Amino acid sequence: MSYLELLQSNNYPKSNSKEESLAILQRYREDLTKNEYQAVLDSLCSHAIEGIYFSEVHILLAISNLKNELPVSKIVDRLKAS
Repeated sequence: MSYLELLQSNNYPKSNSKEESLAILQRYREDLTKNEYQAVLDSLCSHAIEGIYFSEVHILLAISNLKNELPVSKIVDRLKAS
């Protein structure tokens, strides 16, 4: 199943802390290259500084983009709609 399919098939709760976001990212670590993992981690951490915590949806969207399953424009549209 692709990451995009995971997004469409589940309803994920919001994250309330950086630790929760990191725990979610950790679940996908084995499926990511070192560079992909680092890219999502860097984005997650930079947003957490501003008090914005990545939910599983945000992490899956980032991974979908890195795996070329979903272009940035579609990610933006999806986030605006939610």
